Amino acid sequence: MNTFDDIIWKKHSIPGAIQGILNLPEGFELSVAASSFHYCSPREDLKSPDLFITFEVVVFNPEGDMVDEPMGWQSREDINSLLSNY
Repeated sequence: MNTFDDIIWKKHSIPGAIQGILNLPEGFELSVAASSFHYCSPREDLKSPDLFITFEVVVFNPEGDMVDEPMGWQSREDINSLLSNY
């Protein structure tokens, strides 16, 4: 099973933001983001996921559409719980 620790981090297309991507089974993709623009804590532009307590999370289907609305202020534990569904 995938966990938060398996997420691969990079710079987001939004300046100052970071984004983590994790490919899930059956072509789904988890996107985790944090910055002053995203629903996260702290709501600041920081360079490392280690500096955030919570994140904004979206799951995309194989066609690239959001499965549901973005989920704000998701902790590492919340993300691990979400990943247990995939």
